[in-house]
Amino acid sequence: MPKLVLAALASVFLMLPVQAQTKTDSGAADPLKSMINSPSADSWSGYGATFVLRDDPAVQAGKAMRITVAKKGANPYDSAAWDPIVKPVSKGDVILVAYWARAEEPPTGKETVSIPNVTVGLNKAPYTAFGEGAATITRKWTMYYASGVADADYKPGKLVVNVQLGSDIQVVDLGPVFVLDYGPDYDQTKLPHNKVASAAAPTAVAASPEVRFADALTKLRAKLPTKGKLISDPGQTPNVYGPDQTSQAIDAADVPGGKAVRAKIAKAGANPWDDGVSQVLTGDIKKGDTVFMAAYLRAHDANAQIAEIGVHTATAPWSPVATATAVSLPANQWQVVYASGVATTDYAASGVNAMLQLGAAAQSVDIGPIFVLNLGPGVATAGLPKN
Repeated sequence: MPKLVLAALASVFLMLPVQAQTKTDSGAADPLKSMINSPSADSWSGYGATFVLRDDPAVQAGKAMRITVAKKGANPYDSAAWDPIVKPVSKGDVILVAYWARAEEPPTGKETVSIPNVTVGLNKAPYTAFGEGAATITRKWTMYYASGVADADYKPGKLVVNVQLGSDIQVVDLGPVFVLDYGPDYDQTKLPHNKVASAAAPTAVAASPEVRFADALTKLRAKLPTKGKLISDPGQTPNVYGPDQTSQAIDAADVPGGKAVRAKIAKAGANPWDDGVSQVLTGDIKKGDTVFMAAYLRAHDANAQIAEIGVHTATAPWSPVATATAVSLPANQWQVVYASGVATTDYAASGVNAMLQLGAAAQSVDIGPIFVLNLGPGVATAGLPKN
């Protein structure tokens, strides 16, 4: 085991009560007797996010796994990082998870990343788990904890540590993780727990999208029969997806918010929706509500083709809520494109996305702020802006 990892493990044990440390025959604490995983940062893997191992001298052992969650999940466990447990665990054993973490890019408008839970559980269905350890991750490297009692006997390789990351769009760095088995009947109250942030000092509240994009919303609403409720965050970076795309954030001084994402599609897909853009909504939709979408787009090719723009369900069968098809864009000029429709059922915010289909052609398109407004019931789409 690398010396740096051993040093990190030693620091973990300095934080624990003496009673929790397994003793050798000589009476000295031996952390290796309790450890049941491989603690290096490169052992992290997972799903619903991208994982990149990087050097970081600021964390013990000098390596960190950068995890980018590009889409908020319907459930917090829709994106997660896990680390395998390589030794057996017996029913009743007290398990402690200690891991290094920091927030590289918190969700829009926040300074921390919220981890709803960290558990130990099966690495395949039915994914039953035990233990808990919600945490608020700051921008500074800190050690966080989770613990629990094994609910059954488990063979080596059957369990993983699971860190839930799907609660928002965010970037998190995870360093070494240490999983320690203290055997049965140990008093869990003696184990370390995550600190609860003090409520005494108020934190600054980020301005709402309504405030940050007030001018753009005023101009947009002047074209509408009713003000409506903003149910998207135009400042949120949209998710560009698909097998034939690359994307990058760019400055765009000539659109509200001054930011955009450039999506480059290398070749036409078998279907126009094979490559595209999605963005989660922030407000619910009720049956009968009229939904209106306006997106700032700029094409770099004369043959740019937006097969469809609008609001769809976030999962199969990707049912349309408000759409416009066959949208053409002038080259090298920002254009506001529109879509509208009437909801045929109720939709929770987590169940619908704003979407653009870009896979109809090889092309480069800049995506600026996306505004989705719920105009409420009884608003005819015939009177709304069209492309």
